[in-house]
Amino acid sequence: MSSINPNNYFFQVAKLLLLGCFFVFVYDKSFKENYFNYDSIPYVASAYMLSGNSLEESHAYAWNLLQEKSHPSVFNDLCCGSSYKKSMYENTEAFGSHLPSYRTKSLYILLIRSSSDLLSIDEFQALKIISFASVILIALMASQLFFRESLLFYLCIFPLLFLMQIIPLGRLLTPDGLIGFLMLLAGISMLNGRIKFGYIVLLLSVLVRQTNIIIYALFLLFEVKRKNYRAFSIFLALGLIVYWLNSVTFESIGYWKTYYSSLISMPDTFIGFNPSFDISILLSTLLGKLNWMLGNSELNRLISLMILALLLSLINLKNVKEIDLDDALVPVFFSAGAVITYILIPFPDFRIYAGYLLASIFTLIFGIAKRNKAD
Repeated sequence: MSSINPNNYFFQVAKLLLLGCFFVFVYDKSFKENYFNYDSIPYVASAYMLSGNSLEESHAYAWNLLQEKSHPSVFNDLCCGSSYKKSMYENTEAFGSHLPSYRTKSLYILLIRSSSDLLSIDEFQALKIISFASVILIALMASQLFFRESLLFYLCIFPLLFLMQIIPLGRLLTPDGLIGFLMLLAGISMLNGRIKFGYIVLLLSVLVRQTNIIIYALFLLFEVKRKNYRAFSIFLALGLIVYWLNSVTFESIGYWKTYYSSLISMPDTFIGFNPSFDISILLSTLLGKLNWMLGNSELNRLISLMILALLLSLINLKNVKEIDLDDALVPVFFSAGAVITYILIPFPDFRIYAGYLLASIFTLIFGIAKRNKAD
């Protein structure tokens, strides 16, 4: 029996139709629906400040725009659902004291401002477009990656995307969808031999979330592997300079304040907030979160996927030939980066690590398919 030709016209059309149906579904379940989360408010205020507006003006603008666009019950929850939210709504100085946590995502804020100005839309709408466009680009890259494979192989794309919570990523007004796009773009670039371009993409991702410096540093191990210590030192110094300048320019609150406020106790204001560092808190929180998440029917998926992605990547790495070693290291770095990031700040939220896991799984599968073709 002759094998099915993956380049057959009928199967190419079928793949495009499937991708089109997927886009329609994602649009219906994400962009079409109105959704607001608290983080979108300081993102809007930060973007508004880029136009030269004061903190007071930006604070009022963001909350007034939210009240205008959202349902009263949604607004009441976001403005007064906790003492922290109420403080952020009522106290401009308290709101401003936490704003650096959002402004350090400087590339994301700039993209919100640019999209809003270019398309003549408000910042909340710009946030929606960025999230939706990011997941569409992720799906397009995944489709392009496996378009020449068999139809059955191609079909694997869609359950994987759903497993990586592509719908929430397309709906949330946060930078997580954009991070997923940047991670996958960097991974594909590296698999295609464009290592330096991959470094640049990962460096840009640091300006979308500063913890991405971990992934960037891991990938620089490529230069150590090749004994190219000069390039390693240059790119590492560049990464640290970008990280430092971004932190200083936007007055980052730092690792420990972020950790403590996110995982231990959120203060009503960050003015004068200076919890003392205690490594025992790090260890007890990590173990506590891990124990709780593993026992939770929703959150244990995150831990399982992290461990599974790392183990499968390491198994694959162990079994490849020397010529394929670089390709096999790509998913290892992404999955290891997810695990390291979780250990440093164990957020019980899949979206924080979705970009790493998505890039790890897709580059792993593509690397295997690439080697199978060569064999």
